[in-house]
Amino acid sequence: MSGVGRFAERAVTFAFLILFAGIMWPPDSYFSGTILTPQGTSNIYDFLEFAALLPFLAIGFFVWRRDLPRLAICAWPVLALAVFAFLSAFWSDDPALVIRRAGTVTATTLFGVYLAARGDLGDLVATLVKVYAIAAIVSLVMVVVAPQTGTVTGDYYTHAWRGAFTDKNELGMACAEAIILSVYAFRRRYGPRWLAGLTIAGFLVLLVGSQSKTPVIVMVAALYGALLVMALRRRSGAGLVVGYTLLVVGLTAGALLAVGWQDALAFLGRDPTFTNRTRIWQLALEYIARRPWFGWGYGGFWREDSADAQIFWTALGFKTPHAHNSWLELALGFGWVGVGVAALCWLAAFYRTLRVAAAPHAVHVAFCLSLLAGIFFENLSEFEFFRSGRLMFALFVAVLTYLGRELILYRAVRGEVRRLNRAAPRHGGYALPGAVAR
Repeated sequence: MSGVGRFAERAVTFAFLILFAGIMWPPDSYFSGTILTPQGTSNIYDFLEFAALLPFLAIGFFVWRRDLPRLAICAWPVLALAVFAFLSAFWSDDPALVIRRAGTVTATTLFGVYLAARGDLGDLVATLVKVYAIAAIVSLVMVVVAPQTGTVTGDYYTHAWRGAFTDKNELGMACAEAIILSVYAFRRRYGPRWLAGLTIAGFLVLLVGSQSKTPVIVMVAALYGALLVMALRRRSGAGLVVGYTLLVVGLTAGALLAVGWQDALAFLGRDPTFTNRTRIWQLALEYIARRPWFGWGYGGFWREDSADAQIFWTALGFKTPHAHNSWLELALGFGWVGVGVAALCWLAAFYRTLRVAAAPHAVHVAFCLSLLAGIFFENLSEFEFFRSGRLMFALFVAVLTYLGRELILYRAVRGEVRRLNRAAPRHGGYALPGAVAR
């Protein structure tokens, strides 16, 4: 690729990252403060976004066409989930809607694969820090210059900031993502350290203004994931002991939270109903029970012309756009069979992480588990996993693809080590995995 071509590719990728991050996007929803497009219909701005994304991906994958078989192997779990989304049109009440939404989420999946294919994960992190630096600047400017736009009011939150995002929860989620990425960039010197430091400082201020508590949990989970892998990567007895201890502590904390989650919410000063989410979850489970195996088709439940959705909204008292929990949202769309396919994606990601945790060449594995842990906890109260046009899901796909690539290399290195060791008695020595990897 020529110098001009590389510059154009980076510029277009940066633009799409801005859109996927949700910075003042879509503009109609941002400036109105509400969702203007009726449920089940297409938003013109989303249409334009994906109409531009598809030819860009076609050109990008043509450039990387030699790597396509390996990329498909690395990303097969999420690609299988995308295929299942298209298949769900067969049992949906609105097949056209399901196919359209399956198409956009597949394009988002392919964008995540492309992010992993185009270069090192460290370069992507450096680029994302720049994206979020812009988001921090725009958010602070909107809060100060146009407070009527940069803040929200409601029954639960008074004058909470939303900055450059469509609501306070979107800003809170962006704070967690930005801080995780910027801390990693600062530590590993990906891009200017001063920019990463200022981005961290800016989003800490925005986090306080957003009055959002979930990002705190997300960042704690991300820190735990990073520490666990860093301990395992020491490849020593002490590292194994620390790693095992962290694993036990994490499982114990998870069990305690499962039992006493209301006390934990009270400690964080959060509403025990998760701002009416528990009512949403209760109603969602009732409708999942009506079609438990295959659901209503991907994105096929939330429609203005659906009697079931209207009854749901009436019982709830407001129009929620989704179930505010990725697992319940996927169960509505796919049933428990589809949830099993989604769980396979997560199991593949965690399995790959543990397999390459101590591999010398997998330099980003601690960051990967950190990000995966944060994404997992965020999706317990929001719907971001396998959602079209969302940066968090694109990053999940990029991390899964990166880990798949590292696992292939890990197996190749181990195979070479075994081959050399079989020949070692004839040559008077043994090969070490680290030496082969280098």
